[in-house]
Amino acid sequence: MATKERIAIENLLMIADKEGADVNFSLNQAQLRVDDSLTGRDLIPKARQMGVSSYFLARYTVACLGQRNTRAVVISHDKESTQRMLNKVHYYLEHIRGPKAEIKNSSKNELTFPKTNSMFYIGTAGARKFGRGDTITHLHCSEVAYWPDPKALTKGLFQAVPRSGEIAMESTGNGTGNFYHRACVRAEEGKGRWRNHFLNWLTFPEYNLTLTPEEERYVMSSLDEELEEVKLVKDYKLTAGQIMFRREKLEELDYDLRGFKQEYPITLNECFQSSGFSLFTKVNYRPSNDWTRVDKYFWTMIEEYKHRPSKYALGVDVGGGVNRDRSIIEIIDIIKWEQVGEWVADNIAPDVLAQYVQQIAEYWNNAYVTVESNNYGSTTLLALKEIYPKSLIFRSKHDSDNIIKYGYRTTTKSKPIMIGNLRHELALDFKVRSPLLMDELSTFGEQENGKMEAESGCYDDRVMALAVGLQGSIRAGYLRAHEEYQRIQTDWVDPFSLEGIIASCRGRAKGSQHDNLPIPRQDLGALH
Repeated sequence: MATKERIAIENLLMIADKEGADVNFSLNQAQLRVDDSLTGRDLIPKARQMGVSSYFLARYTVACLGQRNTRAVVISHDKESTQRMLNKVHYYLEHIRGPKAEIKNSSKNELTFPKTNSMFYIGTAGARKFGRGDTITHLHCSEVAYWPDPKALTKGLFQAVPRSGEIAMESTGNGTGNFYHRACVRAEEGKGRWRNHFLNWLTFPEYNLTLTPEEERYVMSSLDEELEEVKLVKDYKLTAGQIMFRREKLEELDYDLRGFKQEYPITLNECFQSSGFSLFTKVNYRPSNDWTRVDKYFWTMIEEYKHRPSKYALGVDVGGGVNRDRSIIEIIDIIKWEQVGEWVADNIAPDVLAQYVQQIAEYWNNAYVTVESNNYGSTTLLALKEIYPKSLIFRSKHDSDNIIKYGYRTTTKSKPIMIGNLRHELALDFKVRSPLLMDELSTFGEQENGKMEAESGCYDDRVMALAVGLQGSIRAGYLRAHEEYQRIQTDWVDPFSLEGIIASCRGRAKGSQHDNLPIPRQDLGALH
């Protein structure tokens, strides 16, 4: 159902198309997606030139024309963009399909509408301060990732918008760990009022070039593996027209793949390219519409969640539960070798976390659990041992004192091994489903201090949870193989094994006083 804003825009306004002709303003697919799903606190990470700013300029124009006491503000990242936006609003008003609006220009950047007592201000970040005495009903922050100090600048702007007002921050990405990246990650995690509306370039028809059949055949027969074209066609079903568009843009960018992905992302994590180089250069990332949020803590592959047809392992990274570091539980299907669930919370105490681990592990067919034992992890393990089978909790043996230790301890020696194993598995068969895990993997590397960790301002809790989970899955895989071995042994006995010889003797002595031979099982020690 069309919104009132869409109806007003498409019936009143005109826009110049790429050939310079005046045409009716019909919302494109990206604009329609935004128009259909706005919540009042919206983040729009996106590919370049999808018309998002044009949509908000039109939205606020019709609001000023038809809604009394509108106070609309659009802030751009530089003066040139601000001027283009001003020109666009003037164009809308000059070419309106209906009676001309009464407009009063009170300043270079401000338009006032006396009949509705409304105001529309368009300016550059930092050029004007908005404080407690101002009221903004509609606020759009354009290319906010490129503002000089977005955190400081938005502080005054946001305080001027009442709870009933609307705020939208739109931008292409500009690195990781910054204000906009952190805001988008929090929204993706479902924290607070903000909602993400990621717009990738594959959904935009203008980025799919029209080719002749001969050109299509040539493009699809000349896919370049180094430019990731083979993978893109396989994973995302790119058309020949999309491949050709991508080739043209790569040529313009001097074949800078990282730069292209930032300007034209397919996934949310591509929107925010790391300034350094991740250790995880190859990741078998398979985004899926089946990846669904079940509650405020938990994301999962919904079909797997409903049926749980496999065997599973959990990797657990423990935080303090004081709204800072997060506690993460990654759920691994050890048969399909893929991520099927992710539980995240920053407000659960370590001892209480054990109850969540127990419930999740039992639900996922009594999963094998590996908890990182560093710091708060020991508290979680102490509680978990009392409520979950010890045989299903990862433990290591300390050779010096022969004491069984539960959990996986990350040290300067064990961490490179653990991360190396994770890197190996992600590059081969293991499938990643979570976009936020993928985001963390892209910012995880060897930093200037020599440590393997996330870049400044970024997180790596999901990475660590998955890493310890895969280490535990090696043990879980052994247990699964051992169970399979036991099942086969039940069905078939090697006649040349000790058990086969005993069975043969027992058969010959059947019915005699030697029916139950007083020979102890000699093979038990080999299995235990």
